[in-house]
Amino acid sequence: MCYHISLTKKDETIRKRFEIPQSDLNVYTPFYHRNGFEQEAIYIIKDSQPVHFASAYWGMLPESYNINQRGTFLKKSNTLNARAEGLLESPLFHKPIKNNRCLIIADGFFEPHAFNGKNYPHYITYKDNSIMGIAGIYTALDEHVFTVSLITTLANDYFKKIHNKKNTLGEYRMPLVLDESDELDWLDTNLKIEQVNKLLSSFTNKEFESYPVSKEVMNAHVNSNYAHILNKVDYPELHTLF
Repeated sequence: MCYHISLTKKDETIRKRFEIPQSDLNVYTPFYHRNGFEQEAIYIIKDSQPVHFASAYWGMLPESYNINQRGTFLKKSNTLNARAEGLLESPLFHKPIKNNRCLIIADGFFEPHAFNGKNYPHYITYKDNSIMGIAGIYTALDEHVFTVSLITTLANDYFKKIHNKKNTLGEYRMPLVLDESDELDWLDTNLKIEQVNKLLSSFTNKEFESYPVSKEVMNAHVNSNYAHILNKVDYPELHTLF
C-alpha cells in the first residue's frame, strides 16, 4: 500500500518535464508530505488531456457520487490504492483501467519499515531526485472534480526490504512507477487491453534511494507537510540502511 507521497518541485521543472502550459500550474501548490486520507489535492495528468495538469482527490469514487461523500466512502471502501492484478475484473476499477488512466505526479513516497514490532517510515525517491509518474486511474465527478486511485504491484526485492511487512493477502506491494519511456503509452486512449496488461507488469528502470524519516509521517494528528519531514533521521536501533 502507498498512502503518502511528496511533490516538491517548482512550477518550471514540472512544466518542462511534461510540456504542459504554464496556466495549468495555477492549481499547483508543492507539498513535502501528502497523506491520502487528507482533503488536500494531489496532481495528475489524464489520458483525455495528456499535455494538461489537473488537481485530484486521492481515493477514487464511483462517478455517481459527489465529493462530499468522499469521507464516508473511504471509510467503507479504501480506494487510495488499486491492485494491478485483477483491475479488469473489479466492478469499480474495470471501466477506469480501460478508459480513465492517469499519471500521478510525485518526486517521492513514504513506506513503513517494520523492526522489532515498530514501524519506521522511510522516504523513497529517485537517486537523481527527479519527478516520477506513478500509474493511476481516475473518475470525473463533474467537469473539474476528479478522484484517483494509485496502482500498486507486487514488490521487487528492493522494496520488499523497505516495506517488509506482508499485507492481508500475504503480499509485499509497491507503487507502479512507470518508466518515463512508458508514460505516453499509458496515457494513450487507443491502447489495447493486452498493451494495458503489459504496462501493468512493467516498472521504471531508474535507481531509487531510501532512508528513514520522522515518525510524524505516520501520525494523522500531526501536520507533517514541512520541509524537514524529508530529512534523514538516525534511529540507532536500525542496523540496515538502504
